[in-house]
Amino acid sequence: MASTASRGLHVEGNLSSAPPCTDASCIAPQATTWVRGYPSVLYGIDQCHSDTSPRPSGVLPLPTKVAAIPSSLTGSTTYAARTAGITYDIAYDLWLNSSGTKAPCQTDGTLEIMVWTAHDARSLLPESLKVGSASVPFVSNGDVHSGKDAWSVYVENVYGSGSTAPWGGTVWLVLDPGLAKNQGALTVDLSAALAAVGSVLENRFGWSNFATSYWLDTIAFGMEFGPGNADPSGAGPIDFGFDLTSYCLGVGTSLSSDAC
Repeated sequence: MASTASRGLHVEGNLSSAPPCTDASCIAPQATTWVRGYPSVLYGIDQCHSDTSPRPSGVLPLPTKVAAIPSSLTGSTTYAARTAGITYDIAYDLWLNSSGTKAPCQTDGTLEIMVWTAHDARSLLPESLKVGSASVPFVSNGDVHSGKDAWSVYVENVYGSGSTAPWGGTVWLVLDPGLAKNQGALTVDLSAALAAVGSVLENRFGWSNFATSYWLDTIAFGMEFGPGNADPSGAGPIDFGFDLTSYCLGVGTSLSSDAC
């Protein structure tokens, strides 16, 4: 990973072998997933490593209660990916906690929201985890989309009354394949994404007062990668490239405004 002259991020992955990490010291030794890494940039608090977090801005201090986040929070990115021969997704990764702690770490009640803006067919989650669709507006290469029912919603390790697995639960918003792009400029209405997740949690899982009882800690953007056959026990090889030219968060701006 390297910073480019234009302040972008360049990632080059050339791994002869990338087996799953199963040692006790691994981040998720019992996870059954094809994901081997998530090179990314983040704004907010670095989960379980708060001392490495970037300096916050007064415009959007994190953690912040979901209900206090401006209704016009957008994320804008420009990226390009070389993906032949791997399993991948390109996504925002939002982390939320049921308290305003400034040193969050995955625990029961921790919530991860992934907003996939691109992916390949092998990366898709099992249909058994799909709970419906969501409407989240977005702009792709200058074209404004209402996003009506354009995002499939998947949920795992989320239970009733605000409970999750001991390491937290995950909600995915996955952009329909016909609209997803692995390169270009994309702006997503993150406020609408949070509202859609809140509706799913309250209406399908019985959570209450999501917006007033959860804090947003982190907004990251990057690329998950893994073996080309998407085998959780697969070892690769893995060869890919990812260039993130720009990543900006907009507060108080319209969806079509250029946050960058």
